[in-house]
Amino acid sequence: MKTNIENINWSLQILGDHALVFSLEEKMSEEIIEKIIALKKLIESFHFDFVKELIPSYHTLSLVYDINLFYENEIATINNDSITNFGNALLTAFNSAATKMESESFIKNLKSINDINENNSFIEQEKIIRIPVCYDERLGIDLENIVTKNKISVDEIIQKHCEEIYLVYCLGFLPGFAYMGKVHESIQIDRHTSPRKVVMAGSVGIAGMQTGIYPMNSPGGWQIIGRTPYKIFNQDPRILGKLEAGNRIQFYPISFTEFEKLNEY
Repeated sequence: MKTNIENINWSLQILGDHALVFSLEEKMSEEIIEKIIALKKLIESFHFDFVKELIPSYHTLSLVYDINLFYENEIATINNDSITNFGNALLTAFNSAATKMESESFIKNLKSINDINENNSFIEQEKIIRIPVCYDERLGIDLENIVTKNKISVDEIIQKHCEEIYLVYCLGFLPGFAYMGKVHESIQIDRHTSPRKVVMAGSVGIAGMQTGIYPMNSPGGWQIIGRTPYKIFNQDPRILGKLEAGNRIQFYPISFTEFEKLNEY
């Protein structure tokens, strides 16, 4: 699916002396996160040596840069105007590439060695990552809460949770914790008023319109409906998180026996 770039109203903010923040309307929206990921992919395509990290969130993209390397490049001089101009030039490139317009002036201004791919459609429909979940009530310790509060059966909870294809909006709270949405309204439920001291790694929870997987044992207040046997986070720096913003996820049910057989924890 090609991102629609019409009527994009970006705002740009300098964050300290090492980052730029690109922002769109402050809300949880699939259309907005697609534009955020599209901008991220475009910036990555330039392979700027001074870009240390690109951090997407619900409506923002933070570009963290090495200030020394930034000013060593010919594209900038040491002042905030240069940084702002750089950010605005990236937004210009985004719009130009997304509409397949001429982008030579942008390339010339930044003295970049990379061309924008004129056929780049940015956001393609990502392949769906399927994740097994055991919804046995020994693991789905809050299923009965949802049954009671939402007047819905356990089987219906499982069906509704598995039939949706979720978009990962961002990572946060814990390393590798992916905030996914949107949960079907029939199984949405508020998080616990007092979080548990320990939620087991792999636990799958719901909080409002979002669902997520606890990557490690930790305190947590989400309503737990099951557990996946797969590790979604590895402390090995070569692996780390298996999910990232822009991924599309679908859960599928497995039995308790299958869970024990596959359990990577």
